[in-house]
Amino acid sequence: MNVDIRDPDAIRSLRPLEVVTYLRSHSWKLQREVPNSKASIWTTAIEEEEYEVLVPFDISIRDFATRMAELLETLAIVEKRSQTQIFSDLLTTFADVIRIRLDDPELKDGSLPIEAYAQVAQRARDLLLAAACSATELRPVWHTRKPQQAMEQVKKIRIGQSERGSYIVTIISKVTPLLSRPQDGTLFELEQPFERRVTQMLATSLYALDNAAADAAVSGELTSFEESVSKGVNANLCDAVAGLWEGDESQRMIDFTFSWSPGRPIGNNVPSHISFSADRIPVIREAARVMKERAPVKDFELFGQVVKLDREPGQPIGRVTVVGNVDDRQRRVSLELPETEYHKAVKAHDDQLDFRCMGTLVREGRAHVLREPFDVQSYPSVDD
Repeated sequence: MNVDIRDPDAIRSLRPLEVVTYLRSHSWKLQREVPNSKASIWTTAIEEEEYEVLVPFDISIRDFATRMAELLETLAIVEKRSQTQIFSDLLTTFADVIRIRLDDPELKDGSLPIEAYAQVAQRARDLLLAAACSATELRPVWHTRKPQQAMEQVKKIRIGQSERGSYIVTIISKVTPLLSRPQDGTLFELEQPFERRVTQMLATSLYALDNAAADAAVSGELTSFEESVSKGVNANLCDAVAGLWEGDESQRMIDFTFSWSPGRPIGNNVPSHISFSADRIPVIREAARVMKERAPVKDFELFGQVVKLDREPGQPIGRVTVVGNVDDRQRRVSLELPETEYHKAVKAHDDQLDFRCMGTLVREGRAHVLREPFDVQSYPSVDD
């Protein structure tokens, strides 16, 4: 059903400069500007028929809403789309829009149980954070310490109104507009702003994840996931995607659709639509588990009690075992320390102090080892 938008307050929410950016990106041509920068006139030709629209620049003029309503009507005719769809696109001209569609028979009415909504919202955030982390550095796993730039970008992401079609979550990421083409004459710039790099990374990594899951199911090996790390796939992304399903028995389909900001062109090689079928999810969930188990954890903070000391007489290096928190469970972690730091561990053990140090946590078989330890300290126990 086509609906004409006539509400003056709604129409006044359209921003003139974003409207002209939309027109320019859709092959409309500027014909002339009204004196004193009050408006501009744009034209386009479709099947030998010419169309014209006027864009008022001053939202305070009396007929601003009327002129914008006429513009919406013309765009609907030219694009053969509803005014509602075009109005939505005009509001997000300077934004990348990601739509996550949950295709599930239980969601046909467009509603979602409140607990499921909370889970979907959290997983949507996790998706953007995983992509933002990959946009700063490619790693198989991101643990507790996320890049500050990634965390700040996620805070800027907005959730739009849900849409009909099973259940559709709309994610809006504002993007800085491109004001000029690269000086070398190419259409697309080499260095994108971080917010665009994040949404582009999400699209690329989701596409790679879908292919990796299919390859792993056929081969029975993790190789495809390991290779896809270079394309932005990480265990965090796997967990976020798998979390959009209620369980392995769910037959839900998930579609990701990307609408790129007209204010900043993007290459044709970037995927704009990725679908995940339910049979991918057990594979993706297992890949996340194995990737987390195998990947070293840089800058890991080990905090706990020293339970074992071992140093041969006359040797400069001593081996220490600490019981501390790893993946929300108490585990024994071993590390080797030079003489000065080893004495700190001895004191922590003898005086029952809390022990802390930093390093790279790795799995060796079933054991946890902290490599390259540094910043060794001990404190009075908080229980004392």
